[in-house]
Amino acid sequence: MREKLRIRKHLLLCAVLMGFGAPSRTEHADVPQLTAVVPETGITTPGTKVAVYGTNFSPDAIVYFGGLQARRTDFTSPSTLEVVTPYLRPGPVQLQVKSGGTTVRSKVMFAALPSPADTEIDRAVTLASQGQAPVAIAMLANIAKTNSDYEVQAFAHYQTAQIYFAQGDLWRWGGEASAIYDNADKSGPAVQTSWVYRLPSDQSTYLLPIDSNPDTPLKLADWTVEKDVTQNPEPRFFRALLNARYGNLEKAKTDSDFILSLYPNDPSYRALAAYIAVLAGDKTHLRSLSTETITGHRALSLLGEAAYLSGDAVEALHWWTLAAKDYPLGATLAYWAGKKHFSRGQKRVAEALLTECIAMAPDSKEAKEAKDLLVKLREQAPE
Repeated sequence: MREKLRIRKHLLLCAVLMGFGAPSRTEHADVPQLTAVVPETGITTPGTKVAVYGTNFSPDAIVYFGGLQARRTDFTSPSTLEVVTPYLRPGPVQLQVKSGGTTVRSKVMFAALPSPADTEIDRAVTLASQGQAPVAIAMLANIAKTNSDYEVQAFAHYQTAQIYFAQGDLWRWGGEASAIYDNADKSGPAVQTSWVYRLPSDQSTYLLPIDSNPDTPLKLADWTVEKDVTQNPEPRFFRALLNARYGNLEKAKTDSDFILSLYPNDPSYRALAAYIAVLAGDKTHLRSLSTETITGHRALSLLGEAAYLSGDAVEALHWWTLAAKDYPLGATLAYWAGKKHFSRGQKRVAEALLTECIAMAPDSKEAKEAKDLLVKLREQAPE
């Protein structure tokens, strides 16, 4: 009760300072707007109560903090929402609101303050970076088991997944990515809809033989993009890559074009566009990139695949050699992706990925298995 009174105490002052009432002449009459959050800081586990101010809020309005849905959004008036924050890692985040079917990304910021759980998580992350991954994982497992906030538990699983992925332990990575949703009914929509949580789960479902339905990775990628209110490019990058490799080139290009319209100079996004174009029979983008100095393992890997698919094995080897120096784990990822597409009968894509694995890590166990798969692939009839 005191918390509600404290929040409402700010209403009159904020209304005077920020001019609440009818929208300005430059605003569309029914487009929601976010103008302030009070208080602007707080510890977010088990959740901080805040008031969100603006205009044109509808009774079904939902507030997001950096793309994480609030634990609760209560409609007070078209200009006021009473909200309980999701669990947020320390630092500033932007607010978004979905209201009446319209999603608005604002410039309003909320700063999450560190909690005791964050201190432990930070210690675990530091230990993992210092080569003490088993200790870090044990600390995070304890948080996931004992913390009373289910959103904190989900984050602990997410962070553990990140450590396993960095080690190249893809099965445990996939297990922890799945464990993020062990208590989905209790952790709520903040965890269920955030692309940050969903992407590791989507990626592991794609790479590993977890689900026998070939359409599952595509459906998951669609869902992740649909639920993201931040328009972050990463979910679209992953969906575009999936659609390209599955042969849905128009869908892949739509996402690629959208990303490039926002980030036209990013090497990974440009390489993705070249890769999609090569699959469609157009080598123009690839030729233009071949004269540039490209950095970043994703871009290098994709350019190698594009060059191989275009018939230039020498150029492909050049890109993959650079990628291997930058990111040795890339060979393992290429192997698992190649194996997945081999099983789906997508031979061109599978051959490029398996060859990439061999080029990047020729003496590895994965390279030996990739060679065996390539022999089987070449014995089969052409696509």
